[in-house]
Amino acid sequence: MGQPPRLFGEGNSLVGLRPSSCRTYTACVKEQASAKQILREITTHSAEETIAFGRTLAELLTPPKLVLLRGDLGAGKTTLVKGIASAFEAAAEEEVTSPTFTLIHEYRGPQASLYHIDLYRIDTQRELDTLALDDLRSSESILLIEWGEKFSRFVGECDVEIVLKRMDENERRISVHRDCYSG
Repeated sequence: MGQPPRLFGEGNSLVGLRPSSCRTYTACVKEQASAKQILREITTHSAEETIAFGRTLAELLTPPKLVLLRGDLGAGKTTLVKGIASAFEAAAEEEVTSPTFTLIHEYRGPQASLYHIDLYRIDTQRELDTLALDDLRSSESILLIEWGEKFSRFVGECDVEIVLKRMDENERRISVHRDCYSG
């Protein structure tokens, strides 16, 4: 199973540290500001660890939330959603599948309605409008949007961004940010 995942939480502030890469005050402030945006960061070594990490995110994702899930194909976005859905008792892990072709999967739990949305095949604002995503937003909803960065409105509206990076066959680097950023 490898090493246990390393988790960095909100309490690990970098304020006051001067990284060796800082050449100017402005560079240090920018590095510290971007570091403060990271709520959690972890490296997982299996799908099971990625699902388990997803379960820990329930406390950060209390509704209403719009969450962008960023990562290349195969990065583990749907695997992470399995854990999130399980934590909210909205779906069993094996019931959560990729919405690549259906575009939206709905999972209802006692505390929240989760909408797992995949915009990979959506290219225009007109196509996006036909999904009526605004109708899904409520005080009890969590929108988990894959490929939402394709549309600037989601980057501006999102509450949390989760970035998944595939390091190798089983290893994933996952960082959770308070707000979204473009780029």
